[in-house]
Amino acid sequence: MPTVYETYRLQVNEVFWADVKADAVSLKQVVSLLSPEVVENLPGYFHGINTPESAAEWFEKVLAEGRVLSVSYKHGDDLTGFIFLYGTEAQTVHIGYLLKQSEWGKGLASEMLDGLVRFAEQNTNWECLVAGVDPANVASARLLEKLNFIRQTAADDNPVFIITGLINQAAKQGV
Repeated sequence: MPTVYETYRLQVNEVFWADVKADAVSLKQVVSLLSPEVVENLPGYFHGINTPESAAEWFEKVLAEGRVLSVSYKHGDDLTGFIFLYGTEAQTVHIGYLLKQSEWGKGLASEMLDGLVRFAEQNTNWECLVAGVDPANVASARLLEKLNFIRQTAADDNPVFIITGLINQAAKQGV
């Protein structure tokens, strides 16, 4: 899987369907990662992933919807989380993310999302990242605000968080 970006502790790789089909170990890690606590505030199709076969079906669905990035420690093979990117050919990109429950509270979500923002600023023509958050997910809302995402209200009265001004600095300067 090609590396998209790295942070101090993390490596973020793009996931492709061929990689998923060839790696049964990864599917077992996905089952472990998508625990009921991790997916509690996520859409229904994230729930009930409890076999490698259901993990493969889930992967096929999320890969059909957009890009999937896997997150792991730089010096380890264990899957730590995912970042989901929707609409990457547009100027506004919608994101989602999750971390394995055993990794909560270690600053990894902040590190991986800060890395995503820096990657977007330096390597893409995206102007805006949008993250929807379930109102019950207070920790995620706080994290996005800490990273300078601005809270707004969506049409369904749920909060969304937006960060703008991501235009590639080199492109802005005509370099």
